[in-house]
Amino acid sequence: MNNKIMKSGLAAMMAASLVGCSSSSGDNSNNVLTVGITAQMNGVFSPLYYESAYDAYAINLIYQSMLQYDENEELQPVLAKELPTISDDGKTVTFKLNKGVKFSDGSKLTSSDVKYTFTVLADPSYTGRFSSDVENIEGYKEYHDGDATELSGIETPDDYTVVFHMTQPRIDAVTTFGTRAICSDTQYKYKKGHISKIEKDTSNPIGSGAYKLNKYSKATGASFVRNENFKAKKGEYSIDKVIIKVCSTSTELNELQKGNVDYLPENADPTKIGQVSLDDNLTFNTYPRATEGYVYFNCAQGPTADPAVRKALAYATDRQGFVDSFFSWEKASKEAKKEKLAFVPAVYANPASANLGTYIRGEEALDGLETYEFNEDKANQILDEAGWEMADDGYRYKDGQKLRVRFMIAEGSSSLETLIPMIEKTYKDIGVDLKQTILEFNSLLSKTSDDSALGEWEMSCLAMSFTGVANTDLNSMLKTGDVNNYARLSDSELDSLLDEAMYTTDEAKSTELYKKVMIKENDLLPYLALYGNQNVNLYNKRVKNMKTGPIHNWSQAMDTATLD
Repeated sequence: MNNKIMKSGLAAMMAASLVGCSSSSGDNSNNVLTVGITAQMNGVFSPLYYESAYDAYAINLIYQSMLQYDENEELQPVLAKELPTISDDGKTVTFKLNKGVKFSDGSKLTSSDVKYTFTVLADPSYTGRFSSDVENIEGYKEYHDGDATELSGIETPDDYTVVFHMTQPRIDAVTTFGTRAICSDTQYKYKKGHISKIEKDTSNPIGSGAYKLNKYSKATGASFVRNENFKAKKGEYSIDKVIIKVCSTSTELNELQKGNVDYLPENADPTKIGQVSLDDNLTFNTYPRATEGYVYFNCAQGPTADPAVRKALAYATDRQGFVDSFFSWEKASKEAKKEKLAFVPAVYANPASANLGTYIRGEEALDGLETYEFNEDKANQILDEAGWEMADDGYRYKDGQKLRVRFMIAEGSSSLETLIPMIEKTYKDIGVDLKQTILEFNSLLSKTSDDSALGEWEMSCLAMSFTGVANTDLNSMLKTGDVNNYARLSDSELDSLLDEAMYTTDEAKSTELYKKVMIKENDLLPYLALYGNQNVNLYNKRVKNMKTGPIHNWSQAMDTATLD
Protein backbone atom coordinates (compact mmCIF):
# COMPACT_ATOMS: atom_id res chain seq x y z
CA MET A 1 0.00 0.00 0.00
CA ASN A 2 0.98 3.61 -0.17
CA ASN A 3 1.86 3.13 3.46
CA LYS A 4 3.32 6.51 4.21
CA ILE A 5 0.70 7.62 6.66
CA MET A 6 2.26 9.96 9.14
CA LYS A 7 1.36 10.86 12.67
CA SER A 8 1.31 14.32 14.12
CA GLY A 9 0.15 15.81 17.37
CA LEU A 10 -3.23 17.50 17.28
CA ALA A 11 -1.54 20.76 18.22
CA ALA A 12 0.49 20.87 15.08
CA MET A 13 -2.09 19.45 12.77
CA MET A 14 -4.58 22.12 13.71
CA ALA A 15 -1.45 23.54 12.93
CA ALA A 16 11.80 14.09 -13.66
CA SER A 17 15.06 13.82 -15.73
CA LEU A 18 17.64 15.80 -13.85
CA VAL A 19 19.71 17.86 -16.25
CA GLY A 20 21.22 21.31 -16.31
CA CYS A 21 22.19 23.45 -13.33
CA SER A 22 20.40 25.40 -10.64
CA SER A 23 19.89 29.07 -11.28
CA SER A 24 20.78 30.13 -7.74
CA SER A 25 24.13 31.61 -6.80
CA GLY A 26 24.19 29.42 -3.69
CA ASP A 27 25.60 32.19 -1.45
CA ASN A 28 22.74 34.52 -0.55
CA SER A 29 22.18 34.87 3.19
CA ASN A 30 18.62 36.07 2.55
CA ASN A 31 17.86 33.05 0.39
CA VAL A 32 16.94 30.91 3.40
CA LEU A 33 13.49 29.49 4.06
CA THR A 34 12.67 29.05 7.75
CA VAL A 35 9.73 26.76 8.50
CA GLY A 36 8.17 26.66 11.96
CA ILE A 37 6.90 23.45 13.56
CA THR A 38 5.36 22.99 17.00
CA ALA A 39 6.78 19.60 18.01
CA GLN A 40 10.29 18.25 18.17
CA MET A 41 11.69 16.16 15.37
CA ASN A 42 12.78 12.66 16.37
CA GLY A 43 15.81 12.75 14.11
CA VAL A 44 14.68 9.52 12.41
CA PHE A 45 15.62 10.76 8.96
CA SER A 46 15.31 7.36 7.34
CA PRO A 47 12.59 6.46 4.82
CA LEU A 48 12.72 2.97 6.31
CA TYR A 49 12.00 3.85 9.93
CA TYR A 50 10.41 7.30 10.36
CA GLU A 51 7.00 7.76 11.96
CA SER A 52 6.28 11.45 12.47
CA ALA A 53 5.25 14.03 9.88
CA TYR A 54 8.01 16.32 11.13
CA ASP A 55 10.77 13.81 10.34
CA ALA A 56 9.05 13.24 7.00
CA TYR A 57 9.69 16.89 6.10
CA ALA A 58 13.43 16.18 6.33
CA ILE A 59 13.11 12.96 4.36
CA ASN A 60 11.27 14.76 1.55
CA LEU A 61 14.07 17.32 1.30
CA ILE A 62 16.86 14.75 1.33
CA TYR A 63 15.53 11.73 -0.55
CA GLN A 64 13.75 11.01 -3.81
CA SER A 65 11.35 8.31 -4.91
CA MET A 66 10.71 6.88 -8.35
CA LEU A 67 7.31 8.61 -8.44
CA GLN A 68 5.69 11.44 -6.48
CA TYR A 69 2.24 12.97 -6.24
CA ASP A 70 2.06 16.58 -7.42
CA GLU A 71 -0.16 19.38 -6.13
CA ASN A 72 -3.00 18.10 -8.35
CA GLU A 73 -2.84 14.59 -6.84
CA GLU A 74 -1.34 13.13 -10.02
CA LEU A 75 1.63 10.76 -10.00
CA GLN A 76 4.72 12.18 -11.70
CA PRO A 77 8.07 10.51 -12.50
CA VAL A 78 11.02 11.63 -10.36
CA LEU A 79 13.79 9.02 -10.33
CA ALA A 80 11.81 7.07 -12.91
CA LYS A 81 11.94 8.13 -16.56
CA GLU A 82 8.22 7.57 -16.91
CA LEU A 83 5.30 5.84 -15.24
CA PRO A 84 5.91 2.08 -14.93
CA THR A 85 4.56 -0.66 -17.15
CA ILE A 86 2.26 -3.29 -15.67
CA SER A 87 1.79 -6.84 -16.94
CA ASP A 88 -1.61 -8.02 -18.14
CA ASP A 89 -2.10 -10.15 -15.03
CA GLY A 90 -1.22 -7.21 -12.80
CA LYS A 91 1.55 -9.09 -11.01
CA THR A 92 4.64 -7.51 -12.59
CA VAL A 93 5.57 -3.81 -12.43
CA THR A 94 8.60 -2.49 -14.31
CA PHE A 95 10.32 0.84 -13.68
CA LYS A 96 12.94 2.50 -15.86
CA LEU A 97 15.27 4.86 -13.97
CA ASN A 98 16.92 8.10 -15.03
CA LYS A 99 20.66 7.95 -15.59
CA GLY A 100 23.13 10.34 -14.02
CA VAL A 101 21.49 10.63 -10.59
CA LYS A 102 23.88 10.73 -7.64
CA PHE A 103 23.54 10.51 -3.89
CA SER A 104 24.95 13.30 -1.74
CA ASP A 105 28.12 11.24 -1.15
CA GLY A 106 28.76 11.18 -4.90
CA SER A 107 27.79 7.55 -5.51
CA LYS A 108 25.52 6.73 -8.44
CA LEU A 109 21.89 5.79 -7.90
CA THR A 110 21.07 2.58 -9.76
CA SER A 111 18.58 -0.26 -9.69
CA SER A 112 20.73 -1.92 -7.02
CA ASP A 113 19.78 0.86 -4.58
CA VAL A 114 16.09 0.30 -5.30
CA LYS A 115 16.40 -3.43 -4.63
CA TYR A 116 18.39 -2.76 -1.47
CA THR A 117 15.71 -0.38 -0.12
CA PHE A 118 12.95 -2.95 -0.46
CA THR A 119 15.17 -5.82 0.69
CA VAL A 120 15.76 -4.10 4.03
CA LEU A 121 11.97 -3.87 4.48
CA ALA A 122 11.81 -7.65 3.93
CA ASP A 123 14.68 -8.46 6.28
CA PRO A 124 13.80 -10.82 9.15
CA SER A 125 15.31 -8.35 11.64
CA TYR A 126 13.44 -5.28 10.29
CA THR A 127 11.41 -3.60 13.05
CA GLY A 128 9.91 -0.60 11.21
CA ARG A 129 6.32 -0.10 10.06
CA PHE A 130 6.64 -0.70 6.31
CA SER A 131 7.04 -4.47 6.07
CA SER A 132 3.51 -4.83 4.69
CA ASP A 133 4.69 -2.99 1.57
CA VAL A 134 6.83 -5.98 0.56
CA GLU A 135 4.93 -9.01 1.86
CA ASN A 136 3.36 -9.55 -1.56
CA ILE A 137 6.68 -9.62 -3.43
CA GLU A 138 7.67 -13.06 -4.72
CA GLY A 139 10.24 -14.68 -2.47
CA TYR A 140 9.31 -12.60 0.58
CA LYS A 141 8.46 -15.57 2.79
CA GLU A 142 11.56 -17.47 1.67
CA TYR A 143 13.72 -14.45 2.47
CA HIS A 144 11.99 -13.27 5.65
CA ASP A 145 11.25 -16.66 7.18
CA GLY A 146 13.62 -19.01 5.38
CA ASP A 147 17.18 -19.46 4.18
CA ALA A 148 16.97 -17.51 0.91
CA THR A 149 19.95 -15.19 0.41
CA GLU A 150 18.13 -12.61 -1.71
CA LEU A 151 14.65 -11.25 -2.33
CA SER A 152 14.00 -13.07 -5.60
CA GLY A 153 10.90 -11.08 -6.59
CA ILE A 154 12.89 -7.94 -7.43
CA GLU A 155 14.94 -8.19 -10.60
CA THR A 156 17.56 -5.70 -11.79
CA PRO A 157 18.35 -6.77 -15.37
CA ASP A 158 20.51 -3.64 -15.78
CA ASP A 159 21.53 -0.61 -13.76
CA TYR A 160 18.45 1.37 -14.74
CA THR A 161 15.65 -1.23 -14.81
CA VAL A 162 13.79 -2.58 -11.78
CA VAL A 163 11.16 -5.31 -12.06
CA PHE A 164 8.83 -6.16 -9.17
CA HIS A 165 7.16 -9.59 -9.29
CA MET A 166 4.19 -10.09 -6.95
CA THR A 167 2.50 -13.26 -5.78
CA GLN A 168 -0.87 -11.66 -6.54
CA PRO A 169 -1.95 -8.33 -8.00
CA ARG A 170 -2.40 -5.33 -5.69
CA ILE A 171 -4.70 -2.42 -6.36
CA ASP A 172 -2.02 0.04 -5.17
CA ALA A 173 1.15 -1.62 -6.47
CA VAL A 174 2.35 1.38 -8.50
CA THR A 175 2.13 3.81 -5.59
CA THR A 176 3.45 1.29 -3.05
CA PHE A 177 6.65 0.74 -4.99
CA GLY A 178 6.85 4.07 -6.76
CA THR A 179 6.54 6.47 -3.83
CA ARG A 180 9.04 4.74 -1.54
CA ALA A 181 12.11 6.98 -1.05
CA ILE A 182 15.26 5.23 -2.22
CA CYS A 183 18.30 4.69 0.02
CA SER A 184 21.94 4.13 -0.93
CA ASP A 185 23.15 0.54 -0.82
CA THR A 186 26.72 1.67 -0.18
CA GLN A 187 26.11 3.67 3.02
CA TYR A 188 26.07 0.50 5.11
CA LYS A 189 27.43 -2.97 4.58
CA TYR A 190 24.14 -4.85 4.44
CA LYS A 191 23.95 -8.39 5.75
CA LYS A 192 20.71 -10.31 6.07
CA GLY A 193 19.50 -10.49 9.65
CA HIS A 194 21.94 -7.85 10.88
CA ILE A 195 20.50 -4.39 10.27
CA SER A 196 20.78 -2.83 13.72
CA LYS A 197 23.23 -0.19 12.44
CA ILE A 198 20.80 0.80 9.67
CA GLU A 199 18.03 1.10 12.25
CA LYS A 200 20.04 3.08 14.82
CA ASP A 201 22.00 5.41 12.54
CA THR A 202 19.04 7.39 11.22
CA SER A 203 20.39 10.90 11.81
CA ASN A 204 23.04 10.65 9.09
CA PRO A 205 20.99 10.48 5.90
CA ILE A 206 22.46 10.10 2.42
CA GLY A 207 19.88 10.84 -0.26
CA SER A 208 19.67 11.96 -3.87
CA GLY A 209 17.38 14.95 -3.26
CA ALA A 210 18.11 18.64 -3.67
CA TYR A 211 19.19 19.14 -0.06
CA LYS A 212 21.33 17.43 2.54
CA LEU A 213 21.27 17.62 6.31
CA ASN A 214 23.51 20.32 7.75
CA LYS A 215 22.68 20.30 11.47
CA TYR A 216 20.12 18.70 13.73
CA SER A 217 19.10 19.35 17.33
CA LYS A 218 16.10 17.69 18.92
CA ALA A 219 15.39 20.84 20.91
CA THR A 220 15.72 23.43 18.14
CA GLY A 221 15.19 21.66 14.79
CA ALA A 222 17.31 21.08 11.72
CA SER A 223 18.95 22.89 8.82
CA PHE A 224 19.54 21.74 5.27
CA VAL A 225 21.92 22.98 2.58
CA ARG A 226 22.29 22.20 -1.08
CA ASN A 227 23.32 18.73 -2.18
CA GLU A 228 26.13 19.66 -4.56
CA ASN A 229 25.66 16.39 -6.42
CA PHE A 230 22.04 17.21 -7.26
CA LYS A 231 21.47 18.65 -10.72
CA ALA A 232 18.26 20.63 -10.99
CA LYS A 233 16.41 21.82 -14.03
CA LYS A 234 16.94 25.47 -14.85
CA GLY A 235 14.98 27.70 -12.50
CA GLU A 236 14.14 24.95 -10.02
CA TYR A 237 15.29 24.58 -6.42
CA SER A 238 16.45 28.19 -6.20
CA ILE A 239 16.37 28.35 -2.38
CA ASP A 240 19.83 27.79 -0.91
CA LYS A 241 19.06 26.71 2.62
CA VAL A 242 16.10 25.41 4.59
CA ILE A 243 15.71 25.65 8.36
CA ILE A 244 13.06 23.74 10.27
CA LYS A 245 12.65 25.56 13.57
CA VAL A 246 10.84 24.25 16.63
CA CYS A 247 8.41 26.85 17.99
CA SER A 248 5.81 26.68 20.72
CA THR A 249 2.15 26.91 19.81
CA SER A 250 1.95 30.08 21.89
CA THR A 251 4.76 31.89 20.03
CA GLU A 252 4.65 30.55 16.45
CA LEU A 253 2.45 33.35 15.14
CA ASN A 254 4.64 35.98 16.80
CA GLU A 255 7.69 34.34 15.18
CA LEU A 256 5.99 34.63 11.79
CA GLN A 257 4.98 38.24 12.36
CA LYS A 258 8.50 39.21 13.41
CA GLY A 259 10.07 37.48 10.41
CA ASN A 260 11.89 34.85 12.47
CA VAL A 261 10.08 32.17 10.49
CA ASP A 262 8.75 32.42 6.93
CA TYR A 263 6.26 29.57 6.83
CA LEU A 264 3.91 27.80 9.25
CA PRO A 265 2.59 24.70 7.48
CA GLU A 266 -0.71 22.94 8.05
CA ASN A 267 -2.16 25.27 10.66
CA ALA A 268 -5.76 24.94 11.74
CA ASP A 269 -6.12 27.51 14.49
CA PRO A 270 -8.80 30.00 13.33
CA THR A 271 -7.46 32.72 15.62
CA LYS A 272 -4.01 32.55 14.03
CA ILE A 273 -5.38 32.22 10.51
CA GLY A 274 -7.59 35.23 11.11
CA GLN A 275 -4.69 37.37 12.35
CA VAL A 276 -2.59 36.41 9.35
CA SER A 277 -5.45 37.32 6.99
CA LEU A 278 -5.43 40.85 8.44
CA ASP A 279 -1.64 41.33 8.28
CA ASP A 280 -0.35 43.19 5.21
CA ASN A 281 2.97 41.33 5.32
CA LEU A 282 1.52 37.84 5.63
CA THR A 283 -0.79 35.62 3.62
CA PHE A 284 -2.18 32.09 3.50
CA ASN A 285 -3.31 29.43 1.09
CA THR A 286 -5.87 26.74 1.69
CA TYR A 287 -7.18 23.53 0.12
CA PRO A 288 -8.78 20.27 1.28
CA ARG A 289 -6.51 18.36 3.58
CA ALA A 290 -5.64 14.67 3.45
CA THR A 291 -5.72 14.51 7.24
CA GLU A 292 -8.03 13.47 10.02
CA GLY A 293 -7.76 14.08 13.73
CA TYR A 294 -8.94 11.00 15.59
CA VAL A 295 -9.23 9.17 18.88
CA TYR A 296 -7.95 5.63 19.08
CA PHE A 297 -9.17 3.22 21.70
CA ASN A 298 -7.21 0.46 23.41
CA CYS A 299 -9.02 -2.59 22.06
CA ALA A 300 -6.73 -5.09 23.80
CA GLN A 301 -7.01 -4.26 27.50
CA GLY A 302 -9.13 -2.40 30.02
CA PRO A 303 -12.72 -1.16 29.72
CA THR A 304 -12.30 -0.06 26.09
CA ALA A 305 -11.63 -3.66 25.09
CA ASP A 306 -15.44 -3.84 25.34
CA PRO A 307 -16.91 -2.56 22.04
CA ALA A 308 -19.95 -1.28 23.95
CA VAL A 309 -17.74 1.12 25.92
CA ARG A 310 -16.12 2.40 22.72
CA LYS A 311 -19.52 3.02 21.14
CA ALA A 312 -20.86 4.74 24.25
CA LEU A 313 -17.84 7.05 24.37
CA ALA A 314 -18.39 7.87 20.69
CA TYR A 315 -22.03 8.78 21.23
CA ALA A 316 -21.00 10.90 24.23
CA THR A 317 -18.47 12.90 22.21
CA ASP A 318 -20.06 15.98 20.68
CA ARG A 319 -17.81 16.16 17.65
CA GLN A 320 -19.95 18.66 15.78
CA GLY A 321 -20.01 20.88 18.84
CA PHE A 322 -16.23 20.62 19.06
CA VAL A 323 -15.76 21.49 15.38
CA ASP A 324 -18.19 24.40 15.58
CA SER A 325 -16.46 25.73 18.68
CA PHE A 326 -12.81 25.27 17.85
CA PHE A 327 -12.96 26.10 14.16
CA SER A 328 -14.99 29.28 14.56
CA TRP A 329 -13.78 32.63 13.30
CA GLU A 330 -13.06 35.54 15.60
CA LYS A 331 -11.31 38.37 13.78
CA ALA A 332 -10.50 37.61 10.15
CA SER A 333 -10.64 39.13 6.69
CA LYS A 334 -13.73 38.73 4.54
CA GLU A 335 -11.71 36.43 2.27
CA ALA A 336 -10.74 34.18 5.17
CA LYS A 337 -14.29 33.98 6.53
CA LYS A 338 -15.46 32.52 3.22
CA GLU A 339 -13.58 29.35 4.08
CA LYS A 340 -15.29 26.49 5.89
CA LEU A 341 -12.42 25.30 8.01
CA ALA A 342 -13.54 21.87 9.20
CA PHE A 343 -16.10 19.06 9.17
CA VAL A 344 -16.95 15.91 11.12
CA PRO A 345 -15.87 12.83 9.15
CA ALA A 346 -18.18 9.86 8.91
CA VAL A 347 -15.34 7.36 9.45
CA TYR A 348 -11.63 7.31 10.14
CA ALA A 349 -10.13 6.91 6.67
CA ASN A 350 -8.38 8.99 4.02
CA PRO A 351 -10.59 12.01 3.22
CA ALA A 352 -8.61 12.49 -0.01
CA SER A 353 -9.58 9.02 -1.27
CA ALA A 354 -10.14 9.18 -5.01
CA ASN A 355 -13.32 7.11 -4.98
CA LEU A 356 -14.57 7.06 -1.37
CA GLY A 357 -13.78 10.59 -0.22
CA THR A 358 -17.38 11.82 -0.39
CA TYR A 359 -18.47 9.05 2.01
CA ILE A 360 -15.53 9.60 4.35
CA ARG A 361 -16.09 13.35 4.49
CA GLY A 362 -19.80 12.79 5.14
CA GLU A 363 -20.90 14.52 1.94
CA GLU A 364 -22.70 11.36 0.78
CA ALA A 365 -24.40 8.79 3.01
CA LEU A 366 -23.17 5.19 2.94
CA ASP A 367 -25.92 2.69 3.70
CA GLY A 368 -25.10 0.69 6.82
CA LEU A 369 -22.44 3.06 8.14
CA GLU A 370 -23.09 4.13 11.75
CA THR A 371 -21.76 7.67 12.18
CA TYR A 372 -22.27 8.19 15.94
CA GLU A 373 -24.00 11.56 16.10
CA PHE A 374 -23.92 12.97 19.62
CA ASN A 375 -26.55 11.26 21.78
CA GLU A 376 -26.07 10.84 25.54
CA ASP A 377 -29.27 8.83 25.87
CA LYS A 378 -27.95 6.31 23.34
CA ALA A 379 -24.62 6.15 25.20
CA ASN A 380 -26.38 5.41 28.48
CA GLN A 381 -28.58 2.76 26.85
CA ILE A 382 -25.56 0.96 25.40
CA LEU A 383 -23.76 0.90 28.75
CA ASP A 384 -26.89 -0.30 30.56
CA GLU A 385 -27.34 -3.16 28.09
CA ALA A 386 -23.66 -4.10 28.37
CA GLY A 387 -23.93 -4.50 32.14
CA TRP A 388 -22.15 -1.34 33.24
CA GLU A 389 -24.30 -0.30 36.20
CA MET A 390 -24.51 3.24 37.58
CA ALA A 391 -23.57 3.45 41.27
CA ASP A 392 -24.41 6.02 43.92
CA ASP A 393 -21.08 7.81 43.37
CA GLY A 394 -22.18 8.72 39.83
CA TYR A 395 -19.83 6.25 38.08
CA ARG A 396 -20.52 2.94 36.40
CA TYR A 397 -19.14 -0.44 37.48
CA LYS A 398 -19.08 -3.94 36.01
CA ASP A 399 -17.82 -7.01 37.84
CA GLY A 400 -16.32 -4.71 40.45
CA GLN A 401 -14.39 -2.69 37.86
CA LYS A 402 -14.95 1.07 37.74
CA LEU A 403 -15.50 2.54 34.29
CA ARG A 404 -12.30 4.59 34.32
CA VAL A 405 -10.92 5.85 31.03
CA ARG A 406 -7.34 7.14 30.95
CA PHE A 407 -6.90 9.58 28.09
CA MET A 408 -3.25 9.91 27.05
CA ILE A 409 -2.67 13.16 25.17
CA ALA A 410 0.18 15.25 23.78
CA GLU A 411 1.15 18.46 25.50
CA GLY A 412 0.52 21.88 23.97
CA SER A 413 -2.64 21.09 22.00
CA SER A 414 -4.93 24.08 21.59
CA SER A 415 -7.63 21.85 20.11
CA LEU A 416 -7.66 19.61 23.16
CA GLU A 417 -8.12 22.66 25.34
CA THR A 418 -11.52 22.89 23.64
CA LEU A 419 -12.30 19.16 23.48
CA ILE A 420 -11.32 18.02 26.99
CA PRO A 421 -13.79 20.19 28.96
CA MET A 422 -16.56 19.06 26.65
CA ILE A 423 -15.98 15.34 27.10
CA GLU A 424 -15.20 15.65 30.80
CA LYS A 425 -18.78 16.80 31.27
CA THR A 426 -20.50 14.40 28.90
CA TYR A 427 -18.45 11.36 29.98
CA LYS A 428 -19.26 12.15 33.62
CA ASP A 429 -22.94 12.42 32.64
CA ILE A 430 -22.87 8.81 31.43
CA GLY A 431 -20.88 7.53 34.41
CA VAL A 432 -17.33 7.49 33.01
CA ASP A 433 -14.38 8.57 35.16
CA LEU A 434 -12.07 10.36 32.70
CA LYS A 435 -8.42 10.77 33.69
CA GLN A 436 -5.77 12.62 31.67
CA THR A 437 -2.10 11.85 31.17
CA ILE A 438 -0.10 14.49 29.31
CA LEU A 439 3.10 13.51 27.50
CA GLU A 440 5.51 15.07 25.01
CA PHE A 441 4.38 14.10 21.50
CA ASN A 442 7.15 11.64 20.67
CA SER A 443 6.84 10.05 24.13
CA LEU A 444 3.14 9.61 23.44
CA LEU A 445 3.88 7.81 20.19
CA SER A 446 6.40 5.58 21.90
CA LYS A 447 4.12 4.76 24.82
CA THR A 448 1.03 3.86 22.81
CA SER A 449 3.16 1.81 20.38
CA ASP A 450 4.55 -0.30 23.23
CA ASP A 451 2.60 -3.48 23.92
CA SER A 452 4.04 -3.63 27.43
CA ALA A 453 2.35 -0.27 28.19
CA LEU A 454 -1.16 -1.30 27.12
CA GLY A 455 -2.23 -1.36 30.76
CA GLU A 456 -1.55 2.37 31.11
CA TRP A 457 -4.15 3.89 28.79
CA GLU A 458 -7.63 3.43 27.30
CA MET A 459 -7.72 6.14 24.66
CA SER A 460 -5.40 8.57 22.95
CA CYS A 461 -5.52 10.93 20.00
CA LEU A 462 -3.43 11.91 17.02
CA ALA A 463 -3.82 13.49 13.62
CA MET A 464 -2.99 11.38 10.58
CA SER A 465 -1.67 12.79 7.32
CA PHE A 466 -2.22 10.53 4.32
CA THR A 467 0.22 10.79 1.42
CA GLY A 468 -1.82 9.28 -1.40
CA VAL A 469 -5.35 8.87 -2.72
CA ALA A 470 -5.67 5.07 -2.37
CA ASN A 471 -7.84 3.29 0.18
CA THR A 472 -5.23 0.72 1.17
CA ASP A 473 -3.95 2.65 4.17
CA LEU A 474 -6.98 1.11 5.88
CA ASN A 475 -5.17 -2.22 5.71
CA SER A 476 -2.29 -1.10 7.87
CA MET A 477 -4.51 0.80 10.31
CA LEU A 478 -6.94 -2.09 10.82
CA LYS A 479 -5.14 -5.35 10.06
CA THR A 480 -4.47 -7.64 13.00
CA GLY A 481 -0.88 -7.34 14.18
CA ASP A 482 0.14 -4.45 11.92
CA VAL A 483 2.44 -1.97 13.67
CA ASN A 484 0.24 0.90 12.43
CA ASN A 485 -2.78 -0.62 14.15
CA TYR A 486 -2.37 1.50 17.27
CA ALA A 487 -5.78 0.42 18.57
CA ARG A 488 -4.66 -3.24 18.59
CA LEU A 489 -7.90 -4.27 16.89
CA SER A 490 -8.11 -7.93 15.91
CA ASP A 491 -10.99 -9.22 13.79
CA SER A 492 -10.63 -12.09 11.33
CA GLU A 493 -13.67 -11.12 9.25
CA LEU A 494 -12.31 -7.62 8.79
CA ASP A 495 -8.86 -8.99 7.95
CA SER A 496 -10.36 -11.08 5.14
CA LEU A 497 -12.24 -8.08 3.74
CA LEU A 498 -9.07 -6.00 3.79
CA ASP A 499 -7.10 -8.64 1.91
CA GLU A 500 -9.83 -9.11 -0.68
CA ALA A 501 -10.06 -5.36 -1.24
CA MET A 502 -6.31 -4.93 -1.67
CA TYR A 503 -5.32 -7.95 -3.71
CA THR A 504 -7.11 -7.24 -6.98
CA THR A 505 -6.73 -5.13 -10.09
CA ASP A 506 -10.49 -4.54 -10.33
CA GLU A 507 -11.01 -0.95 -9.17
CA ALA A 508 -14.79 -1.22 -8.90
CA LYS A 509 -14.59 -4.45 -6.91
CA SER A 510 -11.99 -2.97 -4.58
CA THR A 511 -14.07 0.15 -3.99
CA GLU A 512 -17.17 -1.85 -3.05
CA LEU A 513 -15.14 -4.00 -0.68
CA TYR A 514 -13.63 -0.96 1.02
CA LYS A 515 -17.15 0.33 1.60
CA LYS A 516 -17.80 -2.88 3.53
CA VAL A 517 -14.51 -2.37 5.37
CA MET A 518 -15.58 1.09 6.53
CA ILE A 519 -18.98 -0.19 7.68
CA LYS A 520 -17.27 -2.96 9.64
CA GLU A 521 -14.69 -0.53 11.03
CA ASN A 522 -17.37 1.74 12.46
CA ASP A 523 -19.19 -1.23 13.91
CA LEU A 524 -16.05 -2.35 15.75
CA LEU A 525 -14.98 1.27 16.34
CA PRO A 526 -11.25 1.09 17.09
CA TYR A 527 -11.03 4.73 15.97
CA LEU A 528 -13.33 7.72 16.27
CA ALA A 529 -12.75 10.42 13.66
CA LEU A 530 -12.88 13.82 15.38
CA TYR A 531 -12.44 16.26 12.54
CA GLY A 532 -11.26 16.81 9.02
CA ASN A 533 -10.24 20.26 7.93
CA GLN A 534 -8.94 22.55 5.27
CA ASN A 535 -5.18 22.72 5.04
CA VAL A 536 -4.03 26.28 5.75
CA ASN A 537 -0.41 27.33 5.29
CA LEU A 538 0.51 30.66 6.87
CA TYR A 539 3.49 32.48 5.41
CA ASN A 540 5.39 35.68 4.72
CA LYS A 541 4.57 37.26 1.38
CA ARG A 542 8.23 36.95 0.37
CA VAL A 543 7.57 33.24 -0.13
CA LYS A 544 6.42 32.70 -3.72
CA ASN A 545 5.41 29.79 -5.96
CA MET A 546 5.07 27.18 -3.21
CA LYS A 547 2.75 24.87 -5.13
CA THR A 548 1.26 22.74 -2.39
CA GLY A 549 -1.79 20.47 -2.45
CA PRO A 550 -3.66 17.88 -0.35
CA ILE A 551 -0.89 15.26 -0.67
CA HIS A 552 1.96 17.54 -1.73
CA ASN A 553 3.25 19.58 1.20
CA TRP A 554 5.85 22.36 1.32
CA SER A 555 8.78 19.94 1.66
CA GLN A 556 7.73 18.31 -1.63
CA ALA A 557 7.16 21.66 -3.37
CA MET A 558 10.62 23.17 -3.07
CA ASP A 559 11.30 22.76 -6.78
CA THR A 560 9.15 25.78 -7.69
CA ALA A 561 9.40 27.82 -4.48
CA THR A 562 11.26 31.14 -4.49
CA LEU A 563 12.00 33.92 -2.01
CA ASP A 564 11.84 37.66 -2.69
